[in-house]
Amino acid sequence: MNGLPKQLFRFQTWPATGKNYTQEILEEGTFYCSGPREFDDLHDSQLGAHVTGSYLDIDRWLLNDMEGIPQLLRKYKLSSITQLNNQIVSDPEDRKVLAAATRRRARHHTRVLCLSGDCKSELMWSFYADNHRGICLCFDTSHEFFRDVKPVLYTHSPADVAHMVGSESPIDHLAFCKSLAWQFQKEWRLVFPGDEPKKVQFPKESLTAIILGYRFPESLFDGLKQILIKSGYRVGVLRIERIPNTYELGAINRGQIG
Repeated sequence: MNGLPKQLFRFQTWPATGKNYTQEILEEGTFYCSGPREFDDLHDSQLGAHVTGSYLDIDRWLLNDMEGIPQLLRKYKLSSITQLNNQIVSDPEDRKVLAAATRRRARHHTRVLCLSGDCKSELMWSFYADNHRGICLCFDTSHEFFRDVKPVLYTHSPADVAHMVGSESPIDHLAFCKSLAWQFQKEWRLVFPGDEPKKVQFPKESLTAIILGYRFPESLFDGLKQILIKSGYRVGVLRIERIPNTYELGAINRGQIG
């Protein structure tokens, strides 16, 4: 819980028509937890090659998934990758290569809930809240639900965090590391080992406020309000506004619901 902000934020779309996944989140009180392959950061979790059907896929696989493995096969005179294990691979340095491949496979099978520590980031509103037309959900992190949330570490290279290998955490350190290009997210994560859960229930009382984006259509507010009331939330409502003569965003109070 070291340095954990009092609030964390989740940016969401609120479409005028079509499927509204944010409405489902509020009605069910659940978050969808993404798999790392779904993220917009190609390097996220260092998963290895992304297959597209291109002739380059084999090169991607060799460069991103097979580092050190061909050398181990030759050294131990093995004909198959499946023969590689700690019983056969005896050298401690070789075992590190094998362990890195094992951790990479495990990172494929995780589910991740992403939150932000900054509700006034223009880039977050633009990227994840439909170009400022969506909303931001504000959560009180003192609730037990957020006990295991951890900050993302932004680095120049995954090699910068190699010293974290072997830590006591059951979740691989690379699940919490990203490029400096993404540091505007000020991201915090809950990471679940395995392919489940795809959804997690959050305590409704932890949702303390809803922030409307700068371009959120006022005509959609009554519909949002009714969903919040029907679902039993007690939340403050704010709206993002531009601060005159600056490049900053502020928020004005729109009252209370529930």
